[in-house]
Amino acid sequence: MNGLTKLLGIDPEVYNQWQLHWSPEDPAVIYGVLGVVIPIALWFFWTSLNRVGSRSRKLLLFVLRLAAFTLLLLILLKPELEFRKSQTLKNSIAVLLDNSKSLSIKTDESPRIDLIKKALATNASYLEKLGQDFNVDYYFVSDDIEKAAARTVESLYQPHRPFTNLTRVFEELAEHYPRPSLQGVFLFSDGADLTQESGEISRNLVERIKALDSPIHTLQAGSNEGFKDLAVESVSASDFGFVQQPLRISLTVFSSAMGNRNVPLVLKEGDRILVSKIVEVREDTKRYEVELEFIPQSAGKRIYSLGLPKFAGEFILTNNEKEFEINVVRDRIRILHLNGRPSWDSRYLREVLAHNPKVDLLSFFILRNIGDDVEAPTTELSLIPFPSNLLFDDYLSSFDLIVFQNFKYDPFIDKKYLGNIRKYVQNGGAFLMIGGELSFQGGGYSRTPIEEILPVIFEETPRVFVDEAFQPVLNQEFSRHPILHLEKDLKLNQEVWSSLPPLQSINLGLTPKKEAHVLAQHPKGASVPLLVAGEFGKGRTALLATDSVWSWNFRNVGGGGSGRYFQRFWNNIIDWLIAEPETRRLQLESDKEQYREGEQALIKFKLLKKNYQPAVDTKVQLTLKSLNKESGPETELKTDEQGEGVFPFLPAREGFYTARIKADLEGESLAEEIMFSVLKDTAEFEKPLINEYLLKKISELSGGSYRILNGSDDLSTYQFANPDVRLKSHSRSFSLWDNWWAYSLMVGFLVVDWFLRRKSGLS
Repeated sequence: MNGLTKLLGIDPEVYNQWQLHWSPEDPAVIYGVLGVVIPIALWFFWTSLNRVGSRSRKLLLFVLRLAAFTLLLLILLKPELEFRKSQTLKNSIAVLLDNSKSLSIKTDESPRIDLIKKALATNASYLEKLGQDFNVDYYFVSDDIEKAAARTVESLYQPHRPFTNLTRVFEELAEHYPRPSLQGVFLFSDGADLTQESGEISRNLVERIKALDSPIHTLQAGSNEGFKDLAVESVSASDFGFVQQPLRISLTVFSSAMGNRNVPLVLKEGDRILVSKIVEVREDTKRYEVELEFIPQSAGKRIYSLGLPKFAGEFILTNNEKEFEINVVRDRIRILHLNGRPSWDSRYLREVLAHNPKVDLLSFFILRNIGDDVEAPTTELSLIPFPSNLLFDDYLSSFDLIVFQNFKYDPFIDKKYLGNIRKYVQNGGAFLMIGGELSFQGGGYSRTPIEEILPVIFEETPRVFVDEAFQPVLNQEFSRHPILHLEKDLKLNQEVWSSLPPLQSINLGLTPKKEAHVLAQHPKGASVPLLVAGEFGKGRTALLATDSVWSWNFRNVGGGGSGRYFQRFWNNIIDWLIAEPETRRLQLESDKEQYREGEQALIKFKLLKKNYQPAVDTKVQLTLKSLNKESGPETELKTDEQGEGVFPFLPAREGFYTARIKADLEGESLAEEIMFSVLKDTAEFEKPLINEYLLKKISELSGGSYRILNGSDDLSTYQFANPDVRLKSHSRSFSLWDNWWAYSLMVGFLVVDWFLRRKSGLS
């Protein structure tokens, strides 16, 4: 070895081992040459030497040919000589300490983790002695592994991690050790792996255990004997539901050592009970599948809670309640559309409404008046009577928007139902009146509840409706109003409005009320309003004093353009009337709907004046409240130049939060509210039982042993193999074929062979 290293210029003190490697490209060809071609070639060559008289020369020629073949074969086999430095590797023992939250569950009046801490303290000398022959490595494990120094284990070991995944733990553990060096594993755990079903072990976990190739000794913290608990184990519900539509929730109730009793299960929204059900708990059954159904009454993000009573002696009380969030939305926007007579305007509006997938349209057209001479009895001119009592009494609250388009209510609607419409709007409904000869004064609405809710006063005038072309003029004070947003850019939006075809008619005698918003008007001025929006009670109302906006679609399309601005205009009106969030003057949102525990939340708000211009440098009050907790102190904030602001804060605890913002602006009090959640990492408590089956199976598959800790355990009985494991630190390789002397020798042998053959008279 020393002579070879010196010949190759290798320092024998640096490298203490060597090994020869063969790396032929095609072993089958090599074996064919070695076993067939070379023997046959040598046999023919030996027979060709019969004419050589000298036996010594004959033998020399054969040896030269054999040497040439040998060198050729070596070149094909591509031999390499590797010199390496190796060192003895100290074997390791891994001590895995489960630090998930389930270890905080009590067993015999003390947390499960105390059994592990006592076992570590009792066997401290044994583990220290074990460290003389092995590297004893400590890890905190849950859904990953975290290495810990032995001296810090006692102070740092706490049950705080929210999830257990032993498959991932063993996968990461294998990456920390060269395969032969890990000689054993201690796993201190309750086996509460949330990725494993009760009484089963997954194939992935089995593969990770076998790949580790080391005995795993499982030490169980606590037992299920006498474990008393009642819990909402899991809840299955849709992420969203619809207003006034039944919503079903499925859940599993877990019971252990609760005896035979009837337990009330309650579903609540805040302090209001939505539905309750009795669960018949029996001693011989652990789990109960329950279904509840209720009808959401209002839209938005709603937080619901399921609750079970808390009994004395339960090991866990936090899992008796579970909160969850459902986004309740409108199924569709329900619109009641009443039209006094067929027209191009009503036709195109109906197309917009009917083709909007968000709209559920109920439309009535009056095709004749009572005074029309049709030579037929009145009873034969309608398939069904006009259902005024159903529409304006029984089902009125089910509509999101009511539209009267060139519609005279008498004789189809009793005047008393107009008062119902007033109440409907005052309680948060929406009403729109579109112009024509039968609208406003022409429809007999003067001094009725309809005039009261509209943002105009009806004046007596000789002509209530005129046919004349005009180009509508936008009120620049309301240039940012959501109804007028045909384009986002203000300059481009103004150009679009100027490019729209002129209108052909307008209603007269309409005087805007003090708080009304005149968005567009006749060129004569505000005394002849065209588009007016306003509020009444909690609801919104608007009027369009013309029946000719259909030309914005018909003429634009006829001129080679599109009707998208016509459609956007009507969609803007609908969105504003039903108070969609983006049309509100005070807007509030969080940058995320859900945060992790310890993650900073960011609350964003925007405040607009009555004319929808930004409210600059305006004070607002923000209040944050955790569910079932008292509201925190108000935080005073100010808007920036865009009327916006942000408020970052770190939630103190997990759960659901409500953010409420208030602002007093232009003599009006505005308020908005949103909800968001901070993830509750209590999944470990939803399945609180110790998984004895899993711990037994892990030890069985790995060749280890299983034990239940009792607080005075002696681990010195565990013995581990300690084989000599050598680890290569660095190496250097030399090619024995890809160099000048290998090829030179082969050529030299062939040249000498040829020369001697010529001297011997051979060809």
